[in-house]
Amino acid sequence: MNQNQIFNPSASAFNHYSLLNKNYWIGAACLLFTLSSCFKEKPMAAPRNLEMGQTAIIDMGADYADQYYYSLESNSVVSFNSRFDYDLMFECSANRFYIWLNTAKFMSVIRTDKTDISLTSMADTASKNWMYELGEFSDDSNAIGNWWATFTSQPTSKNEVYILNLGVDNDGKQLGFAKLQIHDFNGTSYSISYAEVNSQEIHSALVTKDPTRNYRYFSCSDAGRVVDGIEPDKSQWDLCFTRFSVVFYEPYYLPYQVTGVLNNPSKVSAYLDSTYTFSDVKLADFDANRLQTRRDVIGYEFKRYEWGDYDTKTWYTYFIKTGEDKFYKLRFLDFKKAGIWGYPTFEYYRL
Repeated sequence: MNQNQIFNPSASAFNHYSLLNKNYWIGAACLLFTLSSCFKEKPMAAPRNLEMGQTAIIDMGADYADQYYYSLESNSVVSFNSRFDYDLMFECSANRFYIWLNTAKFMSVIRTDKTDISLTSMADTASKNWMYELGEFSDDSNAIGNWWATFTSQPTSKNEVYILNLGVDNDGKQLGFAKLQIHDFNGTSYSISYAEVNSQEIHSALVTKDPTRNYRYFSCSDAGRVVDGIEPDKSQWDLCFTRFSVVFYEPYYLPYQVTGVLNNPSKVSAYLDSTYTFSDVKLADFDANRLQTRRDVIGYEFKRYEWGDYDTKTWYTYFIKTGEDKFYKLRFLDFKKAGIWGYPTFEYYRL
């Protein structure tokens, strides 16, 4: 399986997919082939010796089964985990309460408008749109959306029930469905109820914020549990190499899964420039006004899939600022090792 594989949800789960026919998928394949080929600051620290660069290879492997948390400061993978270990991500930052789907599994959600979880089933997905979580992790694209009716330091829930598509495994096999109801936030913890989608056996859980992390992680499997050990301390990493979802809107709505890089949302901002020669970039070239906090600023387009192989865009320079007011330039050199995909190779310098 490679980055350009599309995961086809089962017809029984996705009524809107049942209208797709062979010609649709032929058209979609053509579209994907085309798309894959195009797509006030503190004083800056004193410049470092530009000869002291770093190179790294992230051993994701051809199945992209794991996600890797990387530190630019230490030039090391801080930790890694299976991208299938969790389903939901609960915000830990003060006064933030979004709940995110695991986009690395190609998850999606339907908002049922119901408030009784015991009376909610797959029948409630009819004629409704599945919302996909996107790698940008922008508030206005959050798939679950504003689950609260009133917003304060302790938001009050609408008590709406959501149907979760739990995504697909490495072979494109559907991982199942669950239903979720979010209750109030009590000052330290989210209160939720959840169950298998057509089950009357309802489970409850509290998910407590951890200020040392960006998110707390939750799995709906095996009666549900909070999953620790996914994300390292938020001060210890900069980049996450993983899979995530994007959506193409032209000429029609097409969810699509890619492999790339997400930024640490609490300490990293970045931007892309393709006009500089990488070796010539100096601290004076850094334009702080262009920095973006969107998590997929680096994203997946440092490579392109063309004529059955990957080509790396070595002329792309990523300007990166970390929370310690450290500034870097980074570019990708390859996406393969010994001819096998799934090994992002990059070099970077602290400026």
